[in-house]
Amino acid sequence: MLGTDPTALAVGAFICGDYKMSYDKPFLTFDEQIALLKRRGLQILNEDFAKSALSTLSYYDLINRYKSHFTDGNDNFIPNVSIEQLYELYLFDKDIQALIIKYSTLVENIFKTKLSYVLSEDFGVSIDKYLNASNYLSYASNNSVSFTDIQLEITKYIQSDHIKNPSKYYKIHHNHIPPWILLKNVSLGNSINLFKLLSANAKHHATDLIIRENKPYDQKVAFIECAMDMIRSFRNSAAHNLNFTSLRIEKKRCPSPASLYSLLGPSLILRKNKKVISTDRRSMQGLFGVILCILAFLDSEYLKSRFITDLLTIMNSLDNQSYSLLNTYSSIAEIPPDLETRLLDFYHHLSL
Repeated sequence: MLGTDPTALAVGAFICGDYKMSYDKPFLTFDEQIALLKRRGLQILNEDFAKSALSTLSYYDLINRYKSHFTDGNDNFIPNVSIEQLYELYLFDKDIQALIIKYSTLVENIFKTKLSYVLSEDFGVSIDKYLNASNYLSYASNNSVSFTDIQLEITKYIQSDHIKNPSKYYKIHHNHIPPWILLKNVSLGNSINLFKLLSANAKHHATDLIIRENKPYDQKVAFIECAMDMIRSFRNSAAHNLNFTSLRIEKKRCPSPASLYSLLGPSLILRKNKKVISTDRRSMQGLFGVILCILAFLDSEYLKSRFITDLLTIMNSLDNQSYSLLNTYSSIAEIPPDLETRLLDFYHHLSL
């Protein structure tokens, strides 16, 4: 018996199907979604197109993702906003995200290649040597990462039945798994953590290999750790279809504006009185910061030029009628409005 306890009675009623809850986000058919959008002032000239868009992308991705930039305080759309515009904005956003995924993957490969080089040269090619606890700090400086946890996670993976190639192949056909093979199966997050935990001499070696510019060591370390974490965050946001354009990294977890300026120079980053201007500093917490970090890690003039060319191609892909979407996107993502000019200036200073 449930007795007379009100909570128990409510639970019982819910179980028996008598309890009815009024949900503030009820299910709506595609026709009902279209009717709701019309009531809120969104222009829908072709209902077949609208239904196709909503059934392909979902209401949340197509409408909610950007609506704060197109609605008033009462959740009504401002005049002359159409579902076609939101659709084009979504596709443009996806083009940018695909570019960030492409080049963040390249940055990951560059980072892991150089890290594995240092592990091999400094410690050896056997796991019991290059993952020996004596070569690492017990904890990262902020105590958020434990080497023991990472070592245990990697060891369990190697010993499990779920190990994947190329590590699986080396485990079966060779007498060791060298760092340049193992790191292909280690997550980017744990690879970054291994860098953070490296002992002093090895970390110095890795830092100078990853960032070759003659800059202060501590500045380079801080940049690598923050920039790699930032790139990883944006890549994961894009890969998991999260709100990429509105993602902002906490200021204290971003690379310092001064370090980005020292690595990339005045073409991309504006200064006044020897300080990066406030709007650029704010932009560096979002997509603009990721673009800068990727450029800093691409370790050849050719790769930098390819990245800029690919980005400009996307930015210039919009026709005249849709070009205002670029301004809208720049506003949403807080990208400098003159980014195209800055990229071209930086490109022309590359030694190709």
